[in-house]
Amino acid sequence: MNDYLDRVEAQLTELTEKGAHQRLRARRPALGRSAGGAGTGTGLGAGTGAGPGGPRPPRRRNEALAFLAAAAVVAAVVAIVLVNGHHSTTGGSNASAGHTTVHSQTKTSSATVSTTTASSTTATTATAPSTAIPAHFAPQSFTAISELQWWLLGPSGACRSAGTHAPCGEILLTTDGGSHFSSVGAPHASLSSDPNRPGYSQIRFADADNGFAFGPDLYATHDGGRTWTSVDVGGSVIDLAISNGTAYAIVDVSSSGAAGERLMRSPVSADEWTVVPAAGDVSGGLWVQGSDLFVQSGVGNGIGSDVLVSHDSGASFRSYPSPTAGLGCQYQEPVPPVLWAHCATGTESGVWRSTDAGAQFATAMPSAGLSLPNSATFAAASDTTAVVGYQQLYRTDDGGQTYSPVGPKDVVAWSYLGFTDDTHGVALGYVGSISAANEHLYYTTDGGQSYHLVTVP
Repeated sequence: MNDYLDRVEAQLTELTEKGAHQRLRARRPALGRSAGGAGTGTGLGAGTGAGPGGPRPPRRRNEALAFLAAAAVVAAVVAIVLVNGHHSTTGGSNASAGHTTVHSQTKTSSATVSTTTASSTTATTATAPSTAIPAHFAPQSFTAISELQWWLLGPSGACRSAGTHAPCGEILLTTDGGSHFSSVGAPHASLSSDPNRPGYSQIRFADADNGFAFGPDLYATHDGGRTWTSVDVGGSVIDLAISNGTAYAIVDVSSSGAAGERLMRSPVSADEWTVVPAAGDVSGGLWVQGSDLFVQSGVGNGIGSDVLVSHDSGASFRSYPSPTAGLGCQYQEPVPPVLWAHCATGTESGVWRSTDAGAQFATAMPSAGLSLPNSATFAAASDTTAVVGYQQLYRTDDGGQTYSPVGPKDVVAWSYLGFTDDTHGVALGYVGSISAANEHLYYTTDGGQSYHLVTVP
C-alpha cells in the first residue's frame, strides 16, 4: 500500500511540476501562507484563504490522475492555509499570502477599543474580466487555497473602468497548478499601496467564492470575483490573513481620529467587520492558523515590545517579549508549537525560533550571521525548514543552525516567499531591475532547495 501511495504522490508532483514549468500555453490568472498567507500566505502567505464563485474549475487534462488524487488524498498535497499572511496564505494555515511588510512606525499612545461593528459597505463594483491576459503579466501578489488553485494580482494593460487611474489591476486564476490561467473580475479601483491614495495592492482568497483585495482600501467578493464590494473598516488595511472561515485584518484607524492600529475580523462569507477587543493596540506581524493567532503589540517601546499570542481565535491573548523589542517582526507557525520570527534589528534583520508558541525565542541564525537587510523576505516551510533572503536566498533545514544559498542567480531582489506545505511554495523576484514590470513568479517542490520560473503570459 505504501508503494502505491508513493507512486501516486510522485505522479501528482510530476503533474504539478508540469504546470509550474510549462506555462507556455497558459492564458489568464491572478495572486496569495503568511504569506498570512499565504496566507500565506505563507503565504504561500499568511492566513487560510481562497475561493471564487465563478465558473466551475475546468476538468483536469488527465482524468486518471485526478481520480488517483481523490482516492489517495492522504498522499496528495495538503491545501494551502500563505500566505498575510500574510501569507499565507491557507483553512488551517496562513497559506494565503501576499507581500508581508515589516512596519517601523512609532506608536506613542493607545486608545479605548470599541467592540461595535466598525465597518459599512458601500458601492458594489467590479472590473469585468478581459478576454485576453495582458502581455508580459507581472504578478505582485499571490494567494492560494490548494496546491493547484492560485490567484495572481498584477497590473493590467489599461484601466477598463471610468474614474480609475492607471495602473489598474488584473486578477488571474489557475485551477491546474499553472498549466492554464483565466482572468477573473477585479475591483473597480487603482493599484496603489499609498495610504493617501485610493486603491489596493494585495489579494487573499479563503475559498473559491470568498476573497479580499486590500492595502490600503478593502474590497470583498463572495462570488469568485464577478463582483467586488468596497468595505469601509474605518481606516487603512495594513495586512489580512484568513483561517477557519474567518478573515483577520490589521487596520490603521489614525485617519478616523483614533490612535494606532486595531485587529479586526469578519466571517469570510459576510462583510461584518468588528474589532477584536482582547488584542488592544497592534502593530503588524499577523499570522493565523486554526485557532492560533499571533500579532505584534502596539503598546510599549517603539511599535511594540511584545508578541500577542491567542489559542482561542482572539478571545484572549497572552503577551510574551518580542525578539527585538520596538522593531517590526513577521511571525509564522507552520507546525505548532514552533513559531518562527523574522525581525528588523536596526539596519539589518534576523531570524528567531520558539519551540513553545512564542513564550521564549532563541536565535535561528549561524553565529557568524548572514547579511540580511530589513527588506529581506522570509518563509517557514516546517518546524525545521525556512528560507530567507533579499538578493540571495538562504535555506535552513536544521532549525536555523546552518544555511545554504539557494535560488536562481538572475534575480536582483526577492519581494515575497511563501509555502503551501513543507515541500511546495512560491517566490516573487525581480529580474533585471526592481520595477513592477520585472517581477516574476518562481515555484518550488522540494522545500526551497530549488526554485523554477513559472511562465505567466
